[in-house]
Amino acid sequence: MAEAKTGSSALRTDLFDAGFLGRVEQLALLARRMATSGQRAQRRSRKVGSGIEFADHRDFAPGDEPRSIDWSLFARTRRLQLRLYEEEEDLRVYFLVDRSLSMDMAPAGQPTLLDRALQVTAALSYIALSNLDRVAVVPFAQGVAAPMSPVRGRNQFFHILRLLSAIAPAGRTSIVASLAAFVRHQPRPGLCVILSDFYDPTGLGNALRDLSLRGFEPMVLHLCDRTLLDTTVAGDFALVDCETGEERELCLTPALMARYREAFAQFSEEIHRAARQVGARCLTVDLSQSFDDVVMKVFRTGGFLG
Repeated sequence: MAEAKTGSSALRTDLFDAGFLGRVEQLALLARRMATSGQRAQRRSRKVGSGIEFADHRDFAPGDEPRSIDWSLFARTRRLQLRLYEEEEDLRVYFLVDRSLSMDMAPAGQPTLLDRALQVTAALSYIALSNLDRVAVVPFAQGVAAPMSPVRGRNQFFHILRLLSAIAPAGRTSIVASLAAFVRHQPRPGLCVILSDFYDPTGLGNALRDLSLRGFEPMVLHLCDRTLLDTTVAGDFALVDCETGEERELCLTPALMARYREAFAQFSEEIHRAARQVGARCLTVDLSQSFDDVVMKVFRTGGFLG
């Protein structure tokens, strides 16, 4: 792995320390072994161009290069036809990282959902860059800014780490508005990895479908903290919504917690259902899982690099 260059002091060393970088390198090596063993295919989009793999013929037209004429075909048919070839395009991987305030909630001294999202994004970015794919990081909450220009090559990894380190929690979650804003910037289609807790009162709606119709391949990573489902705390509480400031008083009882677990299971299933409707892969990522376990789960499920 390349050494950090000027500006690496801006890195969040609590997330991206030497141990983290070493584990990311090990994951990249494992990914390459999986590729050579045939467990995954190289992912590239194809277009007609000047590559080496024959694709089709088309009629010769004024201005075409005579050297592209298929002369052996002409000898048989007396028709001037051009040989067309497939050209490989770099796969573009967009990481849409939810930076809304709900992603920043955790007990003191514990990692947040945003912390885990940043680490998983970093690890997957390094593997994609090692695969010569192009990578862009797109933070979102109620919308997105213009997406960064995708970068390519492992020497760009520390640039990605600095971008991730600069992401600060802010705003409310709006999945539909954020994905709509993303496609309005007309980035070239590619794999779109969405990392979020999906705590949006308006839901996913048709956001994934619209993304798919624009030519993107969505992958959904639903982040959650399951320790909240198993709490034994009981009594009277005033709960405050960290994004809206709305306050609600309640008496937390075992019966109410059972209803909460049931509601969360239904909420999670709705996310998976929305993904299935567009053929997208959807993984539930619990905060207790290490980032390397999550990365391996992504590879076992398939769809990231092949």
